[in-house]
Amino acid sequence: MKRTTIGLAVAALFCGAQNVLAQGVTGSVSVTGIAADVDSSNRFRFEEYRDLSDGFTAGTDLRRDDDGGRMQLFSENLGRDDQFIELSGRRYGLLRYSLYNNRIVHNLTYDAITPYSGIGTNNLTFPGALGATPSTNIATWNRFDYGIRHDNFGGTFEVKPWASPYYFRATANQKQTQGLKPIGNAGTSPGGPTIELPAVVDYTTTDASAEAGYATRSSQYSLNFSWSKFDDKNNFYTWRNPVITNAASTTTTETTTIAADNSLWKVALNAMWKQLPMSSTLALRGTYSRLTNDLAIPTTSTAVTGTTGQIVATNPSNGTFNGDVVYKTLSASLTSQLARALDSRFYYNFNEKENESTHVVFRPVNQSTGLPAQTCDLNPGTGTTTGITTCTNELFHYTRHNVGVDLQYRLDPRNKLSAGWDFADTERERIDFDKTRDNRLTLEWKNGYFEDLTARLKYQHLWRDSEFKLGDLNPALSNNNLFNRYVKRFDLVDADQDLVKLALDSSPARFLDLGAEAIFKQNRYKGVELGRNEDTRQEIYLSAAYGDPQRWRLSTFFDYETTRYDSTHYQGAPNPATFPAAVSATIFQWKANVKDRNYVAGIAADWLPITRLKLRTSFIYQETEGTVDFAANHPAAVIVNIPAYDSFTKTTLDLKAIYEFSRTLEVTVGAAHERFRYSDAQMDGYNYTIVTGTTQNFLSGAYAFPNYNAWIGYLTLKYHLR
Repeated sequence: MKRTTIGLAVAALFCGAQNVLAQGVTGSVSVTGIAADVDSSNRFRFEEYRDLSDGFTAGTDLRRDDDGGRMQLFSENLGRDDQFIELSGRRYGLLRYSLYNNRIVHNLTYDAITPYSGIGTNNLTFPGALGATPSTNIATWNRFDYGIRHDNFGGTFEVKPWASPYYFRATANQKQTQGLKPIGNAGTSPGGPTIELPAVVDYTTTDASAEAGYATRSSQYSLNFSWSKFDDKNNFYTWRNPVITNAASTTTTETTTIAADNSLWKVALNAMWKQLPMSSTLALRGTYSRLTNDLAIPTTSTAVTGTTGQIVATNPSNGTFNGDVVYKTLSASLTSQLARALDSRFYYNFNEKENESTHVVFRPVNQSTGLPAQTCDLNPGTGTTTGITTCTNELFHYTRHNVGVDLQYRLDPRNKLSAGWDFADTERERIDFDKTRDNRLTLEWKNGYFEDLTARLKYQHLWRDSEFKLGDLNPALSNNNLFNRYVKRFDLVDADQDLVKLALDSSPARFLDLGAEAIFKQNRYKGVELGRNEDTRQEIYLSAAYGDPQRWRLSTFFDYETTRYDSTHYQGAPNPATFPAAVSATIFQWKANVKDRNYVAGIAADWLPITRLKLRTSFIYQETEGTVDFAANHPAAVIVNIPAYDSFTKTTLDLKAIYEFSRTLEVTVGAAHERFRYSDAQMDGYNYTIVTGTTQNFLSGAYAFPNYNAWIGYLTLKYHLR
């Protein structure tokens, strides 16, 4: 990672802080040695979001206080990929400040392999002239690691004098993101062989904001301006397509988009008035933001027919795509005490997205034949591309109005009844559902009548009413019309939802705490012939803690959750006249039931056998079981259930002893054990070079072989400054 100007400023301030902190400093400084023994074919899952490589690290939690304020230097995991450093401080009645560096790691796969060269660039190829295909001898492939590194440098600064109601706040942050991520590409479109490629990631995101405000006991006003700039060094990457082997081909390369440069600026205005009649508070907020970018539109693309690649002239109506999306929001909230035992909140929210980006019409023409190629726009009447020679982009925008009211009535000091109504009306630019109305009713009862037991019971019902634009299509004209008419996507289709939640907290004896929570949630999607029909979630959570806080403490928890998704689908080209009846053993309707069961249980204990010695231990067990069951409406249809569907188990054991040698020196010795097992039909029996029929697939090992068994030992020396 390159060190930025902000990063140099942080380092300089840290160095300068050493002299400032030399006197009157309290807190601690620690050094830790780490050693890990990992048994795994690919330890990326063990280190997915952390750096546990063998070696040393350090941390600080130093403070310097005086009559005028405080300065603090906090850091952890120094010198590692997940390092965090922050220098913060305040001068009482005047200002606050913070400067930080935060590194975030996301390891995706170690020792991935590919027959392609050019890894880490935006041009991927493999050896051989036209007609050659990548080698299937994986011993000759190139090795690399999938992973993303984020390096954040930033700071905040706020001035607010005691004697003044005015304040000013500014923030700045720059994030550099680098690495490689897996992207799957199809050799032909649609479908065809799969080629897994390492796409280069090299982004820089710069954010800055400034806010000025006025705050008193009775009112508050603020104006905020923010700006964000995203820069990608590679908007596209090219790769050689192994499907193209015909000597008549005019090209062998494909172009894939990654992410485009863009800029965002936003203005937000806030106002709040307190101490109004009936103890009311009125809050208003309005925002206006604009996202823009400019990108040259490629004038050629690649068309693949069989094993031949041809250059297609895209003939765009514009040479440059000018992205221009405007967001507007407005919200208002009024909270009041309508009566001594009755509180209320009325609110309104408005959201609008206006997409004024360039509307591009492509008229693709094969350069070799001069004939139209790769058309994608559909005839709305027939549902096919027949007679259509264009492809156009879709510009999504929406408008949403949301109103609601919440009422809380205190039956007595220990019983409260709440009720709420929320309504949202949304209009959007979408081919299937353009209008949606959501109504949500909520009832909640809180009871604290018993001294050692409190209870909360909540019920919520939501019903959604949507307008389906494709309901007038004639399914008999084409299979495209049939599927567009009967496939209804669950995110916006008419639906009913029921949610019940019960929570109990009890302290039946001294030092004994018990808790329980149960949740039931069900969505029923109405009028869905093809798509998701219903999903259900159930969860129960139990916890208990007991012990003498001065000597020992034992706590445990258990969480069990089940989810189920029921859906209906169709295999093959149905007969519109008899749909959904089965046509043959290869053309039939089928149903899927996806089930997930999740278990998490843990126990932890703290013990102080002697004054200077603390012993801590914890054990956590996690398990997820997934299955998919199928059923078909034709007796001869061959379908196979999937028992190995995204299931895993993980156990974690942690043992730690903390001993105070003196008032200033503390030693921690710890050991941890982790065991991870993963089973998924997609990963079991993993093969890099899969042959499906006559199709050759090339995989790189992304997310493969995640199982591991690890022991971690660590020793920490912590020095306290008192």
